[in-house]
Amino acid sequence: MGIAYIGLGSNLGNRGETMRAALRRMAEHPHLRVERMSHFYETPPWGKTDQPLFLNAAACISFDGSAHELLGVLQRTEHELGRVRHEHWGARTIDLDVLHVEGATCADAALRLPHPYLTERAFVLVPLAEIAPNLMVHGQSAAAWLAAADTEGIVRARELSEPYPVELIAACDEEGGIGRAGQLLTDCPEDMAHFRRTTMGGILVMGRRTMESLPGRRPLAGRENVVLSRTMERAEGFHIVHDLAELWSLLGTMTHSMPRPIFAVGGVECYRTLLPYTRRAYITRLPGAYGADVFLPPLEGFALTNSRGGETCMFEIYERV
Repeated sequence: MGIAYIGLGSNLGNRGETMRAALRRMAEHPHLRVERMSHFYETPPWGKTDQPLFLNAAACISFDGSAHELLGVLQRTEHELGRVRHEHWGARTIDLDVLHVEGATCADAALRLPHPYLTERAFVLVPLAEIAPNLMVHGQSAAAWLAAADTEGIVRARELSEPYPVELIAACDEEGGIGRAGQLLTDCPEDMAHFRRTTMGGILVMGRRTMESLPGRRPLAGRENVVLSRTMERAEGFHIVHDLAELWSLLGTMTHSMPRPIFAVGGVECYRTLLPYTRRAYITRLPGAYGADVFLPPLEGFALTNSRGGETCMFEIYERV
């Protein structure tokens, strides 16, 4: 597997979501693996300045293939996400550049390595130096190139940059059911202790009905409680967001100074919405069937990595493949 560094940028539409979508597509490609990811940085435009501010980031990936094959994968991803090349250095929904490939140089009509502007562009150097400060380019480290660059106007965005920032936690019966008549299927003290132990200190994201099912409609102690709802405006002790863009911005603020785990905790629409952004699922398997009327969405693309038996239920961990 080769190692490459990729630059990401966007200044049209929902910039962050488009960049996370590009990262997910890279992560899901059979010959690529995202190894490290920088934070997102808001940066002023470069070259053509009469356009909106950019979000920029850098990723380290491993890949199986040539640098030109990697370029082809990135260009197809750009096209799938709506990139249209109208003008040089102009605004774009998504820009994916091969910045550097370890052990490779190239200078042809399709690809130049290292990227010809890598050492000149602070918006590239800031995220690159975050994940690879000792990467050597033209005889100097990325950190040294950054030290000599003009970084005015570049600030870290308070928005999540991870393609899979969420962990899912749920209890299911033997039929995959997770609830009945707006309530949990059963009172399982062992599962409740597991839920509390796993999520304590983290951030819980839930739908409106799950919030309304909590005892006294009060937030769960020791954790930040976030409700994802199109219609709710306020609830004491809860953070309310109306769409994914608001959610990622809020979560980025919450984790800006201290990383914290983020859990999707139900109900079914919350699970369905956040499953594409989930990297790990904690599933409690309850013996028997309870006549559920809502069911956990299938964990497609996940693999069982850990299983242990409790006294009254089974605890499983699934990881995204």
